[in-house]
Amino acid sequence: MFVGRKKELKYLEDNYKKQGNQLIVLYGHKGVGKTALMSRFVQGKPAAYYDAKPLGAEEQLYMWNHEMGYGISTEELSFDTIFGKMYDEGMEILEEEAVRLQMVKEPSQLEELRQMKHILMIDEFQYIVKFSEKFMMDLLRFIKEQDRRCMVVLCSSSISFVENGLVPQIGTLAMGISSFFKVQPLNFIDCVHFFEEFTTEECMKTYNILGGYPAYWDQFTTKMSIEGNIEHMMLYSDVFLREEGERVVAAELREVNVYCTILYCLSHGMNKLNELHQHTGYSRAKISVYLKNLMERELVEKVFSFDNASSANAKKGIYRIVGSYLDFYYRFVFGRTSKLNILGPKKFYEQYIRKDIPAFYERQFQKICREYMEILNQQKALPIRAGLIGEWIGKEGTIDLVLQDEDGTNILCFCRWQDERFSMEAYEKCLNTAASAKLNADYVYLFSKGGFDQKLTAMAEKMNNLALVDINTL
Repeated sequence: MFVGRKKELKYLEDNYKKQGNQLIVLYGHKGVGKTALMSRFVQGKPAAYYDAKPLGAEEQLYMWNHEMGYGISTEELSFDTIFGKMYDEGMEILEEEAVRLQMVKEPSQLEELRQMKHILMIDEFQYIVKFSEKFMMDLLRFIKEQDRRCMVVLCSSSISFVENGLVPQIGTLAMGISSFFKVQPLNFIDCVHFFEEFTTEECMKTYNILGGYPAYWDQFTTKMSIEGNIEHMMLYSDVFLREEGERVVAAELREVNVYCTILYCLSHGMNKLNELHQHTGYSRAKISVYLKNLMERELVEKVFSFDNASSANAKKGIYRIVGSYLDFYYRFVFGRTSKLNILGPKKFYEQYIRKDIPAFYERQFQKICREYMEILNQQKALPIRAGLIGEWIGKEGTIDLVLQDEDGTNILCFCRWQDERFSMEAYEKCLNTAASAKLNADYVYLFSKGGFDQKLTAMAEKMNNLALVDINTL
């Protein structure tokens, strides 16, 4: 099912309608939905597609020609002839489809089709650029010199290469790129639309586990409970998600053993450089280099406490795994595959996941609450117009979200994923944390899965700066 992506489709359509030819670099994590986005965008347009392989230049050309059935002779095989075949192929496919659907009934209608701008899509293009100096040069010449109307979209799952390696690799040829567009993970609202038969809580659990990656969502089914999905779609040995966590790391990084060690530590709460050093024995300098590589690939982030200089009680900065699925994999599966193989999925879930997964949900729940508050902020539905959004990470407590306007007025948010009701005592602890952070609790938003006790509910009814958000009522 295709959901969301209105902004992305508008961006592509706007570029398609521009005068002249375009060369767009479209990139984002594998599984984020780039191919599905392009498939939706090219509907009704002449388009051709090639998925590049990690091969040398000559072998790439051979594979491209052979896989797509272009029939170019060895003597004539080049990027120029390949691009020409792609261009012609897109129109042939569209004409055949138009005839099949009886969209074309007169010669003039067929001619209108032929005047449309052609779309050439090359997926994982970094495999070509890395091993061929001629690819970009020939592509730019094809776009500029040929009397053809086209839009070329180069797709990549390698964020680090596009953002840090592409321009150094191709030099001044980068001037020929029309634009870069990064495809971000989908939002929780999109997850709700995708899993229409799930309850709000089930959608939240799914989003907390899988994040915003539609390729992962496709693995879950509404015909099972969340627990059943975890067992059957994540823990069985022959399913896609069982070892995806290691594949994500191995796809771009070499010393996989070191990176997996660091991710395992981060998933188990060892979030500071010194903690990683003490556990692994690696030098701090070595860990810093590996963390930098993980951050360049957006697998790990460094989180600084909101207005860090305001309080000695704030942590200096901690490292976290970015993706929910990756965090789940290294938290529950990676270090226990022997037990999983012995016990089987059901017993393994009962013994090693059921008890600890509520705490994992709470750790991820903050992302959903942030999305909720950002939407309200955009709609001007909050008591302030926030310009800064972050979190405060203290040594003895955390403020899950801090929103602040230009006058320094704050909204402090506390997110709790637990079956027990959010109590008055818990609220008072939140205020103590705010005092420790030296942040004024001008407005407070409390998010709860278990609802709120009567004292807190009664007090909120009398106060205009305390909002209670029960996720079951969303």
